[in-house]
Amino acid sequence: MSKVLTRLRASLDDLSPVFKRVAQYVLDHPDQAIYHSVTELAEATHSSEGSIIRFCQDLGYSGLQEFKLTLAVELSPRQRGGDGRAVEPSHANLMGRLAHHAAAAMNDTTNLYEPETFQDVARRLVSARRVDVYGVGASGVVAQYYAYKLLRLGLTVQAFTDLHLGAMSASNLRGDCVAIGVSSSGSTVDTLQALKAARDAGAYTVAVTNRMKSPLAKVADRNLLASPPESPLTGGDVFAKIGQLLVLEALVHLMGEDDGHLKDAVQRTAQVVAEKSL
Repeated sequence: MSKVLTRLRASLDDLSPVFKRVAQYVLDHPDQAIYHSVTELAEATHSSEGSIIRFCQDLGYSGLQEFKLTLAVELSPRQRGGDGRAVEPSHANLMGRLAHHAAAAMNDTTNLYEPETFQDVARRLVSARRVDVYGVGASGVVAQYYAYKLLRLGLTVQAFTDLHLGAMSASNLRGDCVAIGVSSSGSTVDTLQALKAARDAGAYTVAVTNRMKSPLAKVADRNLLASPPESPLTGGDVFAKIGQLLVLEALVHLMGEDDGHLKDAVQRTAQVVAEKSL
């Protein structure tokens, strides 16, 4: 048993009723707990998000993310053979396994597709005076690609990976603007604060996340869901990003289906880019 789990079991009888429920859930479901957002863990333990954070802090962690990261590291030796040595992947099948995971991520994202939600977001984007896209880390890379694809359609769009600037931009949006927050966990504080600022300014807000129940999903007008969720040790893995990019492709196709102006914009931007090639 990991040190975190051993510590929880030893202190179980001394915990308050709320903290005891959280601890017992983690002890019973450690592999699931490392994937939960603060909202999901609160629901699973019939407690509040604040209680989850205080539970982690009472254990000496800064918050849920540090607690999950420590637990995930301690659980990772389970991926070892009976002799205790790390199990090495078969290189002959490595690409096949990765392709299988990628295909599974796309299929899972397809199952989360909600036509009405996507169509509403697509309509808002087409008519938006301005679009902000927020993301940090690996999600920042995805945010930049979102901005690239929307720019190809002729939209006025900017991606913000420095979310001090993103929050300033968000505060100046209006009702005819769209703000998109990209976060696999849905719990990235900077992205959450930028999207909140956009919402408070009156913009139409969209969360692109792998967590149906997350703080980011709570503040958005619409949620576009990708799969699968990430653990603290797999943050930035391509499989979660593949789902987010599939979401983008669906939006782009919906936007361009019946809008001649957008099709013209694609041709113009394609021509400009083509002139940069030898």
